[in-house]
Amino acid sequence: MRTNLSPKLIHDINEDTVLLWFEKSNRYVVTSKVNSNLIKLYMNPDESRDSFVDNLSTNFQLNPIQANTLYDDISGFLKDANIEREEDVISNKVSTVPDSYIEHCYKFSDSIVCIRYDSEILKGLVHPQMNHHSIENTSNYDVLFNVFKLNDDLHLLKNGVHIGSYKTDLFHFLQGKFALELTNTIHKKDINNWVATFHASTISNGKESIMIIGDSGNGKSTLSVLLMAHGYDILCDDFTPLYEDNLELYRYPAATSIKKGAFDALKPYLKGIDLLKTHTNGPKKVNIKYVPPVISYESLPASFECHKIVYVKYDASKKDHLSFVSPEKILETLIPDSWISPEESHALKFINWFKNVKCYELNYNNNDFAISKFKDLFEES
Repeated sequence: MRTNLSPKLIHDINEDTVLLWFEKSNRYVVTSKVNSNLIKLYMNPDESRDSFVDNLSTNFQLNPIQANTLYDDISGFLKDANIEREEDVISNKVSTVPDSYIEHCYKFSDSIVCIRYDSEILKGLVHPQMNHHSIENTSNYDVLFNVFKLNDDLHLLKNGVHIGSYKTDLFHFLQGKFALELTNTIHKKDINNWVATFHASTISNGKESIMIIGDSGNGKSTLSVLLMAHGYDILCDDFTPLYEDNLELYRYPAATSIKKGAFDALKPYLKGIDLLKTHTNGPKKVNIKYVPPVISYESLPASFECHKIVYVKYDASKKDHLSFVSPEKILETLIPDSWISPEESHALKFINWFKNVKCYELNYNNNDFAISKFKDLFEES
């Protein structure tokens, strides 16, 4: 029983931090080296409850009550860590698409993608981000997506094949699935070989990339646009895919979304921001503008290595600073909102990739400070 609860992968991230991966739940847990050793001791098939308590009493100077409590805590933790998450995808597969739809075609290098939306509302989930790739509608497309609502469920088809159904209030899962399928299409990859898609923005200097993470509203996208205005390339905004063959981050060709609070702050750096259409997005009706890249998609490299992740927080009340931060903080922000493949080989690749990443925290209220610090990070060897 205890063996079945064991994490499938246990890897040291540094001398203090250990990352556990539970195969059944595809869950990652960051813990300390001490806790990891206690879990290993608990999982030892030759270790009974009594011997575990004796061991802790002898080696950790815990009394029997404390040792028994710790035994129960580890048991509860392992059971919880193995609970499978509720399925976000529902099984209502359909093949019949609506007769009426709104059609748009988009060009990405040599790939032409057609999307048929059954309403303006569903069009709003995808089109504003891709509008800068729009071309005149044509029947000579490479891939056809259908996005439609049926019986309060959202459906996504690719070339007539059902690839996802989602409850209406989980529309962001449909957006994520579409984004991965589109990324796979334009980069001509194997859909089964993506290691992860991160809820992160990614910036490049043409040689390498830096991933930007942070809680919602902390200025990731605003900072990305500021960096773009200063010559850097936005590889991805909010959707950053990692491929297994080269463990590089791949370009996602969406425009960068910025919220109303950042409009005025970006005016000195971004000409024409007032001319961009304002959209209302999500249940909170947030006003958003979508900023297209300065450089054309066709002239940009498809992917870059990434060895740095920066946790960003805009805070006018705190002093500007950039510093190293614990891998634990980065993982606690990165993992919950990201998709990581449930395959063991991919879990291992993700962990080994992350081991080679430097982790930083940037608190800023001065835009010039933030831009200068990213320049320093890119100039580091």
